[in-house]
Amino acid sequence: AQDQDPAFVKGGILSTLLTPLRPVRDGTPITGIDVSSIKIGTTEAGAVYAVRGAVVLNVNNEYRYLRFGPLPFHITRKNIRELFRELSKDLSFNFSFLSQIEPQSQLCNLVERWLQACVSHLARGSIILWDGSLTAGVPGSRTAELSKILKAARENSNVVMAFSKDTTVRFLDRRITDLVAGCGPPCLFEIDSLPLSSPNFMRFLGRIYVAKLAKGGCAFRLDIDRAVSREESIAAVERLLGNELVYQGYPETLRLAHIYSTFTASDVIGIQRFLVRKYGLRLVVRRNMHRTLFGPYGSRLGD
Repeated sequence: AQDQDPAFVKGGILSTLLTPLRPVRDGTPITGIDVSSIKIGTTEAGAVYAVRGAVVLNVNNEYRYLRFGPLPFHITRKNIRELFRELSKDLSFNFSFLSQIEPQSQLCNLVERWLQACVSHLARGSIILWDGSLTAGVPGSRTAELSKILKAARENSNVVMAFSKDTTVRFLDRRITDLVAGCGPPCLFEIDSLPLSSPNFMRFLGRIYVAKLAKGGCAFRLDIDRAVSREESIAAVERLLGNELVYQGYPETLRLAHIYSTFTASDVIGIQRFLVRKYGLRLVVRRNMHRTLFGPYGSRLGD
């Protein structure tokens, strides 16, 4: 069945949903945002996490970046509510829903939404790239907060796009990214009007496409702000192609934002040493019970 996908799209009724793209170079600024988090260690009262975000700006193929963090947080049962209330205060967002997910994801989502809101208010006439999707209703993404950020972006003549490296959305039990397997890039396959299989509690604030942007590259789920018209959405992707490097079908600004936000082993050691010197903490290596009990047969993925 997978081998029939290209013919299924190119020769059938679904071919009307396939749009070839033509790069348009006009100097449109491209901004990519990504955030990552890591667990630094545990304490008697809770755990220490660190969050770092990166914003990468590309103007006429000149790349600049700004890093936020690493920001360390000591989270305990006693301070967790007050901490998140204080962190979300300046955003005027209701982040009480974040209690549904674990603290590390809470911190990451909070900082990411803060960066997305800041860029949406400050950027003008830009294409703003997010990692992930424009889906609300899932833990860490409420409709009101996401809609507010997208509205701010539109008011400043920006277009928000979100690239997903993986997606659970399917059509006729196929991954949507498989549908363009035999189609020539660059192209967009619009799946928004198709009967998709996804949980009922999800609300899609973006028009959903499958984007295949480079020869030999991968296909990605691409969400574009639903309040932007279909014609403007396609034109925005053509401007993205004309003003951005696309490696393996993935925008370079977003790739760099991921690299600059990701933590390395050296980063973790540096943060630990900083906390030891700043607050007089003592590092204690935790015993690995699996290795103690089972020797070489006790290692697990990630140990």
